[in-house]
Amino acid sequence: MPVKRYSETRRINPYLKPKEIKQMSEEELAKHLRKTLTIIGLIILFLIIGMRFFAPKIGALFGFVSKHYWEEEKPAEILPVAPVFTNIPNATKDETVSIEGLSEPGMTIKLFVNGPEAKTTIADAEGKFTFTDITLIKGKNILFAKAVNSQNVESEKSESHEIGYDDKAPEITIEEPKNKSIIKNLDKRIMVRGKVNEKATVKINDRMAILKPDLTFELLLGVDEGNIEITITAVDEAGNEKSEKISVEYDQSSSKHQQTYTPIIKTLSEEKTMNLQTASV
Repeated sequence: MPVKRYSETRRINPYLKPKEIKQMSEEELAKHLRKTLTIIGLIILFLIIGMRFFAPKIGALFGFVSKHYWEEEKPAEILPVAPVFTNIPNATKDETVSIEGLSEPGMTIKLFVNGPEAKTTIADAEGKFTFTDITLIKGKNILFAKAVNSQNVESEKSESHEIGYDDKAPEITIEEPKNKSIIKNLDKRIMVRGKVNEKATVKINDRMAILKPDLTFELLLGVDEGNIEITITAVDEAGNEKSEKISVEYDQSSSKHQQTYTPIIKTLSEEKTMNLQTASV
C-alpha cells in the first residue's frame, strides 16, 4: 500500500514526528485523524455544556475571589417624598406672599422661586411647613420645593406652581348707557354694556354681570322711574378692584305715548265745557 508523502501527512496531523509518519500506512493515518477529531469534538461539547449549566457557578467563584467580595454592599438609596403645597394662590396684588404645605415630619424643605433656592424651613411633627414673606417679581412667578432628610438625600422636586403678581386695578369702559342720558321705554329695564381689559368679576349695582371671552360684559338692570345711579365694579384675579359710576334718567312713558295722551284730555275737556254750556241754556 503506498505511503503518503511527508508534506501531506504533516498537514493532516502536525503533531506526528517525521519518522512515525513514514512508518504509518494510509489506514493508520485515517484512524489517527478520526481519533484527533473525536477528541476535539468532545472538548467543544464539554465547553458548550459547561457554559450552559455551570456559567453561574463559575461566575460566583470569580466573584468570591474578587477583591470586592468582602466589601459591605451599600443599601439602595430611598428618596424622601416630594412636598406638597396646600394654599398657593393663582394671583396676588401683594409683593410678598405666605404659603403652606405638607411633607414627612422633620424634613428640611427647600423653596425655589424663579429658579434659585429662596428659603428653607423644617416640617413639624405633623409634617406641616410654612414659608412667609416670599418676595415676588411683577408678572409670572414659578415656585417648587424639595425635601431633604437627615442623610442629606434630596427628594424629587414638587409640582411647580405659578403665581401672578399684579398690583394694577382693571380698567372699565362703559359703552351703554351714556352718562346723564335719558332712557325711555315701558319695561322698567336698562341694558348696561361695557368692557374690561383683563379677566375679572364684574358687578353692576351689586348684581353679577356676564363676562364674555372677549372681556365684554352686559346686564339688563331693573330700575324705577326717575334718576338712576349705576355703579360698575370689577375685581381681577389678584384682588385689585375698581369702580365706575354713571347717572341716567329713566322715563317709563315714551314721547309718542305722551303726544297721543294729551289730545285725548283736551277733547274730553272741550266736550265737558260744551255740555255745561248747553245745560245752563
